[in-house]
Amino acid sequence: MTDQPVAGWYPDPSGDPSKLRYWDGTQWTNDFANAQPSYPTGGPANPGGPAAQPYYGQAVPAAGYVQSNNDTTLRLIAFILCIVSTVSVCWAIIPLAWMIPMTVRCWGIYKGTKPNTTAFGVCTLIFVSIIGGILLLVSKKDA
Repeated sequence: MTDQPVAGWYPDPSGDPSKLRYWDGTQWTNDFANAQPSYPTGGPANPGGPAAQPYYGQAVPAAGYVQSNNDTTLRLIAFILCIVSTVSVCWAIIPLAWMIPMTVRCWGIYKGTKPNTTAFGVCTLIFVSIIGGILLLVSKKDA
């Protein structure tokens, strides 16, 4: 039995600090993601194989939802519009029953922890924000 690192996103073994690469548990795949360090990173990468652990403080795609910068921008604007719509109709209790959970899910889509689906984009368009829903529909679908 070998001591292979677990499957996950690790710094690219080529040494490019702006990229993460997926290790499937046995080999590197062709899946890449942008590394966006928000805090100082851990130790040096292991160029001969997978790193012992991912760098802390980097944006590692949660649940595998990788997004481009364009998608990130569209999703952030959609989230902001959901907030504005929710606040503007806060006087009506009934719409808040669906607007608040949908706004929370929109945040998850922006952060990459929830999938961006066509169904959610349509529901956002109808029930929360027309422009926000259109932006989610234009953004790349995760599922």
